Amino acid sequence: MANLRSIKVVLVAGLLATGSAAQAGSGFVALEGSDSTALHQDPQYTPQLFSYLQGASTKDVLVLGNVALSYTGGVSTTYTSTLTGYTLSDYSAIYIESPGGCCTADNTALNGFGSAVNAFIAAGGNLSIENYVGGDYDGVVVGGAGAPFGSIAGYGTGGGGSGCTDGEVVTAFGISKGFTQPPYDGCWEHQAYDMSYWGGLGYQNLIASDPSGYAFSNGSAFMALGGSLGTPAPEPASWAMMLGGFGAIGGAMRLRRRKGAVSFA
Repeated sequence: MANLRSIKVVLVAGLLATGSAAQAGSGFVALEGSDSTALHQDPQYTPQLFSYLQGASTKDVLVLGNVALSYTGGVSTTYTSTLTGYTLSDYSAIYIESPGGCCTADNTALNGFGSAVNAFIAAGGNLSIENYVGGDYDGVVVGGAGAPFGSIAGYGTGGGGSGCTDGEVVTAFGISKGFTQPPYDGCWEHQAYDMSYWGGLGYQNLIASDPSGYAFSNGSAFMALGGSLGTPAPEPASWAMMLGGFGAIGGAMRLRRRKGAVSFA
């Protein structure tokens, strides 16, 4: 019996360690390549984005920036230039605007609040960064240890690619999350993200980038990670090991029941 108990403990600990990306209550990190929200004030895309960020919550989306949005589709917002004095659990999501509405995210916006934002996401809050250009945000880990050179292309990244394009296509996954075909804004997408890197972290592509505008053909203009802070989902081998272990437990328990059965002749 002691051996069975020890097997159970090891497998449960393994499940907790490898399954953290899908843990109940964890929010998501979304990286946005578009300037349609704050700069173009697009009346179609902006409400879809804020509805996605708010999810099933009725709490405001906290907007970290100075550009007031004209169209949020009824999603309530609170604007601030600092997180000082704010209780993050009072909000459904944090949206970081690019300075002036375009085209490079403000890396100083979260300075001093890394642990608070990490706890917010782990508790189910969502974080989105407009025109994310790589690197970490003062303790808020986005892209593992920081996106390597070349995994982001576009304006202000140094990774090559076009300044902006309008050939993006909403994916089936994006449609399932409430997005429709991105509008033509004259300059919709400033950043694209290489899925050969970001996909390995568990990010999923909601809007595909214009393949003619960037250095890679498998790029994303908008990605979201189910699970907090770049933690990958369990690898198939990990799941196989855990399932095999649970099968071993079941077999051992059946054997014990057979040995302990009483026979009346």
